[in-house]
Amino acid sequence: MREKTKCTRWFRYTIEDAKAAQAELDQRAEQGWELEEVGLFTATFRRAEHPRPCWVEPARWKSWSEKDENSRADYLALCGEAGWELISEDGGLFYFRAREGTDPAPIQTDEGVEWEGVWKKALRGQLSSMLYVVIYGFVWSGARFLLDRPRVWELFLSNAALAAQGLLFLLLALELFLTVRVLRYQVKCRRAAAEGESFPVPRRAAARLRGASSWIFWVVLAVSLAVLLTTTDFERHFLETKSGYTQESRSVLGDYFEYRRFSQAEGDLWVERADCRAGWLADWICGDFRASEGDADRVRREFHWHGAVIPREAELGFDRAWTYSIGEYSGLILRDGDQVARIEAEGLDLTSAETLAGIRAWLAESPDWQTEA
Repeated sequence: MREKTKCTRWFRYTIEDAKAAQAELDQRAEQGWELEEVGLFTATFRRAEHPRPCWVEPARWKSWSEKDENSRADYLALCGEAGWELISEDGGLFYFRAREGTDPAPIQTDEGVEWEGVWKKALRGQLSSMLYVVIYGFVWSGARFLLDRPRVWELFLSNAALAAQGLLFLLLALELFLTVRVLRYQVKCRRAAAEGESFPVPRRAAARLRGASSWIFWVVLAVSLAVLLTTTDFERHFLETKSGYTQESRSVLGDYFEYRRFSQAEGDLWVERADCRAGWLADWICGDFRASEGDADRVRREFHWHGAVIPREAELGFDRAWTYSIGEYSGLILRDGDQVARIEAEGLDLTSAETLAGIRAWLAESPDWQTEA
């Protein structure tokens, strides 16, 4: 059987794992493999009788300023004079290989000087990048919430949205985990530099996880988007008259139904109903229904047919109920068990005995908007 002369392996390391990358290259050299090329997520090795040594170093300059570019060029020239050739610059790391016929030593070997000149700056940059992702996610989400005030509870009434939330929370947890790891490693390196010892070598499994984090990030985002775009638990249908629509979504936590009709002859009608499987979710939705009626911005944004109004609590035979009215429009918000409903109608008394009897019957069974309308 012909012996392989080339092989490609997963090889992706971040700045904090330069020592792990160095350890892997040294191990493969002992096994007779010489580094040939570093790709985006892989490295190519070729079989060699005497593999040339490699050297991994955190990139010292990341900006595009003329000063940094000149310093980078001078540094690479110094490495070239010492016998090192640059193979690749990837993930914030320089990958050098000894030139043919040379056996150079790394340019900097003093741990204290290396910490102050390279590692301290490199790890601070890596930590800043990870913290930026986490902080940006929180700030962006908070700003969008304060600006748009979306009905966040709707995300819990769609299996697709729940799945996407779960994936994004896993992504956030991964970023937090990696951030903590950088902090811990920074402390270990600082301690090693102070004591004149060699920097610790991260475990290869953990280093590969960190190296794959960017790939994991984009895969999770793509899967989350695909889940949301291919969902079948959200449906909207326009009425035959094109003067309204029905909408529904379902999840393991509850079902949501909505019916809207715009009619000059029969009067406008808007009905929302949530059949929850958790009391906290029913409380949340009921509270949000009441709060939205008193918020002028939300009233306008959600296309209510009236201005802001404060619902008044009323005894109507449900666990709790609130009513409100402006002009010809009247509204009813109710909570009965884990069912929550909101009804807004034009020219209809929602507190009459006949209407309330119809609502109770409707709550007792699955709604059929086309017939109930």
